[in-house]
Amino acid sequence: MTQIRRVRKTGFTVAPEAGTERLRLVINKGITEEDLLTTCEAAFNMGWKLIKFYFMIGLPTETDEDVEAIVLLVRRALQKAGRKGCSITVSVSLFVPKPHTPFQWEPQISIDEAFARINLLKKLLPKKGFKLKWHDPYQSFLEGVFSRGDRRLSAVIEKAWRAEVRLDGWSEHFVLDTWRQAGRDCGIELESYLGRREHGQVLPWEHLDTRVDGAFLQEEFDKAMAGEYTPDCRVHGCQECGVCDFKEVFPHVHSPSERTIQKQSSDSVGGELKQDDSQPPSFLYRISYSRIGDVRFLGHLELIQVFFRALSRAKAELKFSQGFNPTPKVSFSPALPVGTESLAEYLDVELLKPLSDLQAFLDRFNLQLPAGLRAENISLHVDRDGPVKLFGYEITMPRPFTEEEKEGIGFFAERQQFIISRIRKGRKREYDVRPQVKEFKVIGDDAKVQLALLHESGKATPKPLELLQAVLGISDDEVLRARVVKISREDVS
Repeated sequence: MTQIRRVRKTGFTVAPEAGTERLRLVINKGITEEDLLTTCEAAFNMGWKLIKFYFMIGLPTETDEDVEAIVLLVRRALQKAGRKGCSITVSVSLFVPKPHTPFQWEPQISIDEAFARINLLKKLLPKKGFKLKWHDPYQSFLEGVFSRGDRRLSAVIEKAWRAEVRLDGWSEHFVLDTWRQAGRDCGIELESYLGRREHGQVLPWEHLDTRVDGAFLQEEFDKAMAGEYTPDCRVHGCQECGVCDFKEVFPHVHSPSERTIQKQSSDSVGGELKQDDSQPPSFLYRISYSRIGDVRFLGHLELIQVFFRALSRAKAELKFSQGFNPTPKVSFSPALPVGTESLAEYLDVELLKPLSDLQAFLDRFNLQLPAGLRAENISLHVDRDGPVKLFGYEITMPRPFTEEEKEGIGFFAERQQFIISRIRKGRKREYDVRPQVKEFKVIGDDAKVQLALLHESGKATPKPLELLQAVLGISDDEVLRARVVKISREDVS
């Protein structure tokens, strides 16, 4: 707790999973109620005002008494605060019996049963000092289907997709009936996947080898039903699950090491960053890349993860940030609007060791990138980017520009001011973007325009299609079918 408080102190989270010690023994959660209450008391005494409790409902052998015990437990925990202004958030999720676990044979409770237990908690949990949150049982139903299903679900997925199922991760887009209908169209009742499986029957996932012995899972299931605890093999000896061969695979517990993290200097000389003696050296490289084709539909955060994985698979010895959430020290060129292609992107990567053969690394890196992403060049990077950048774009329309539209582009070039409106946080704001547009002209076969946009920190820069639509008033449909390619970038003094 002392270490957590050094970094940040928001909510404090504990995960009892179940309200009674009996049920915690069933799921092998070796935490007593005394442990939980002592922890909560210590957290409140150290200044935390909010504690979050995580529970599961629908655990094997669960009864209404186990659900009611959740309320009793969190009420006792809040009493440990000893002062006003403290609160507890109770979060509950529906238990999904997963493959390759001792409960893989158990059924998942129905949606109606889940809501009955949630409603029981809503009825019993006091309003003052407590907040109840729950995961949607309808989504948990589908999670259970895909966790416990077989290869026939591939046809259901395609059928649902053809029925316009999209963005199911957002509750406002999720419609379970569409999935159920897709299953019926394929001759499958989705509920059938959530029932009890007989011990000894062939399970859809048995061809996947996790190295855990099937007999061990059966033994663990029997111990769960008897309420017998299985100790942690890392400190209490081998439990003979079958994973370890004690040659290449074996449990190892790392002892916590004490070391002082010193602030890294930002000075840079010859591509090598100066830093304290306690920090390893780093080498900064810039990788220029292109983004063409369907990969343009990746958002910026998705693109970051693609590059993190590719760098790891290419055996790049990345340097990581220090602190609470270490991440690779990689910075990217400004985010592109989704749907925009580019020939002029880059990422800056800090490595622990210099690259002996830049071309060999570039070839290795490209093998790990998906179609449409290609690293074009890599070099040791010294210069920092200037605060002002000029980006060049080409926009290809689905049809040639009319004479009237060409005249509109010409009139724009003669204007001293051009205002566009945007809605930000519910408020309409107006921006003069004319100073940021350095070039705007029709080229080629009269269906293409070329733009040069100045990007300066703190100033509004229009998106290429936003500018085109504002100037010419073209339809949304034509905007969606236009192709935008970023063709160049340069620093401007």
